[in-house]
Amino acid sequence: MSMNESNHSLSSNASEYSTTTGQIEVENPKMSMRNVDVSYGDKQAIFNVNLDIAKNEVISMIGPSGCGKSTFLRCLNRMNDTIESCKVSGDLLLEGQDIYDPKLDVVPLRARVGMVFQKPNPFPKSIYDNVAYGPHIHGLANTKFELDEIVEKSLKKAGLWDEVKDRLDQPGTGLSGGQQQRLCIARTIAVSPEVILMDEPCSALDPIATARIEELIDELSANYTIAIVTHSMQQAARVSHRTAYFHLGYLVEIGSTDDIFTNPSHKLTEAYITGRFG
Repeated sequence: MSMNESNHSLSSNASEYSTTTGQIEVENPKMSMRNVDVSYGDKQAIFNVNLDIAKNEVISMIGPSGCGKSTFLRCLNRMNDTIESCKVSGDLLLEGQDIYDPKLDVVPLRARVGMVFQKPNPFPKSIYDNVAYGPHIHGLANTKFELDEIVEKSLKKAGLWDEVKDRLDQPGTGLSGGQQQRLCIARTIAVSPEVILMDEPCSALDPIATARIEELIDELSANYTIAIVTHSMQQAARVSHRTAYFHLGYLVEIGSTDDIFTNPSHKLTEAYITGRFG
């Protein structure tokens, strides 16, 4: 049997994976999602996803390309609002507040739920101005001294301060790829978010830069809730407390990362983990 045939035989009957295996609920969740559907025009991309994300946990979302994990992640700070054909339904709560309430201003929401993208995207500004931009527009600093403090603190938290402290006036785009990604993380941290979303943050980085970002994720989890989409199962195993496996728009299984990788309950999760498809 070919890989495609095996994949098809494992995934042809949606009734086998339309109900999530594992514990979706946590006590005192930071974010809570229920009955989430997402469509792009006539094409449905996410089907009835239910998931809690705990405070100060790192949760990884894994699955084959096109399974919906990045689409779901982008729902968590309404990044999909930028796509005209995208429709999101269901309940998505941040500490009990409906983030899709029509009266909710998305600007402060995206400060509370920050996003780090797959490809580092520093602004065409100095290193200092990249980090200072968010605090400035959100009014988080009243003086230059306060802004300086936020920039230094954010760069330190992102593990970048010692490398750039003597060249803060130089362009952020002049940094290496790994440094640019840490700059983007510092930029996200600077507005004091509660949740950090990361969409394959290491896919464009070399192994050394990837290891530094992974160390950083571990350090940041003491103060932030982190949701990460990754194609690297090794990375998910290294950095996350819980792992969610997506397949064809469904959340198939959620559990502790150790259990997902050593003793998955669903045959689709096991097939993906063992490399039989994906």
